[in-house]
Amino acid sequence: MGQQVRYGRRRSHGAGALIAAVILVVAVLIAAWTLLPRLFTPRETARTAEEAYCAAVSSDGARRTLTPDQAQNAALIANIAVTRGLPDHAATVAIATAMQESRLTNLDYGDLDSLGLFQQRPSQGWGTAEQVSDMTYATNIFYDHLLQVPDWETIPVEDAAQEVQRSGYPELYATWDAMARAWASGLTGERSADVTCALEPAISSDADGLVAAIGGTLPNVNVSVAPPNGKTGTNNGAATNTASTTLTITLPDGLSADNRTRLCWQTAGWLVTHARQYGIDALHADGMDWNRKAGTWTGTETAEQTVTVTLA
Repeated sequence: MGQQVRYGRRRSHGAGALIAAVILVVAVLIAAWTLLPRLFTPRETARTAEEAYCAAVSSDGARRTLTPDQAQNAALIANIAVTRGLPDHAATVAIATAMQESRLTNLDYGDLDSLGLFQQRPSQGWGTAEQVSDMTYATNIFYDHLLQVPDWETIPVEDAAQEVQRSGYPELYATWDAMARAWASGLTGERSADVTCALEPAISSDADGLVAAIGGTLPNVNVSVAPPNGKTGTNNGAATNTASTTLTITLPDGLSADNRTRLCWQTAGWLVTHARQYGIDALHADGMDWNRKAGTWTGTETAEQTVTVTLA
């Protein structure tokens, strides 16, 4: 008998390669399905100092933006008006004037011998170079001159500004009318939750400096400060020495509803515009919340007696 030869089935190498290729394609598709949304979804990045801004909302709903430094100077102008018992219109005229004269910046130069926020000239009797370069002095002497203008409360902003400044370009003050009205009404508390800032992350805070500033800058509003550690200080007394991360500002009793609301939002506006300087992360005022990252006020306005400040 001859040798029996068995023929077995030959393994198909082509079929194995095809299966491996299919598995690889499926794996790639699964990976792509998982990773592509991450690749094409923008990552939330922290705002830089150059991207930071502040804004006030005008009566027509428009946002009037300033840099944080400009907003802080506008707050000083508005606060001095409130401290002196002047109406919102005084702050409007002053902010419009400073915006035209210096872009709300305390300049150390100007035309001829003009200096400072309002570009006042020492040679024209406004004070010494050192005095007009001090923003508090410059603002107060501007108001002194404004109060001497007949009918300043009723004439157009640009006319009142020109009566004080005697500019060669009086029509330019009108450029800033709407912007100045928005900031003046927000910073004096005439309008609620209208002043906000969107800022870069705070890397440090200065609770002691903030308490001292409230005491020195807002003496007429009679706010008290009650840090969580139990130490207290008022704007009429010594500043509290505390490194606490939360401050509670208590509004005085006995105010009318309108005056309490104005005081609350005047205080909140000042705090927002000084958030960069003192490392304020968040505020809670009259049922509404602000934080430096979002840069907006949220919530429903509800009358409260305190403003809470959270520091970095």
